[in-house]
Amino acid sequence: MAQEIAKRQEIVKYGPYGSKLCENFSLKLEGCERIKEVIIRHGFIVDAIGFVIEKPCGGSFTKMFGGNLGRESRIQLKCGEFITQISGTYGNYKNQHNECLIATLKIHTNLNPCGYGPYGEGRDVSNVCNFASPCPPEGPVVGFFGRHNNYLESLGMFVKKECGCPN
Repeated sequence: MAQEIAKRQEIVKYGPYGSKLCENFSLKLEGCERIKEVIIRHGFIVDAIGFVIEKPCGGSFTKMFGGNLGRESRIQLKCGEFITQISGTYGNYKNQHNECLIATLKIHTNLNPCGYGPYGEGRDVSNVCNFASPCPPEGPVVGFFGRHNNYLESLGMFVKKECGCPN
């Protein structure tokens, strides 16, 4: 008789990248939900990020994090396309009391490893730091977390790490 292997799943956090203040948003996919579209509002910096989540029944809902300024760009993920990494820059934005904010952002996928973007010009930002989550992550990206107010202050991602463990 073959020995059964049970899969233990653990959610691992990468980030947040950007502000070191406490996180104030978290979005985790449930069951068979998937990210269908990424929405980014941007101008001099990244104003907001949002996700259109597709439910297994075919319905969808949208969650936005950040302000309403900047122009809107949408990344429609193709069938079988999924997010593998985030990268960009953060620093102190002079037009927002020198608060630490996300200045530029790229969304990387299995079908576009070089990434969509960058979104945000990184203008009027000092003390600029680069960031990149691990690529490829140890499992599927199952959500995002970070901090937002009028702008996107920090961003990180949740990854479902699977490991085989004997019963």
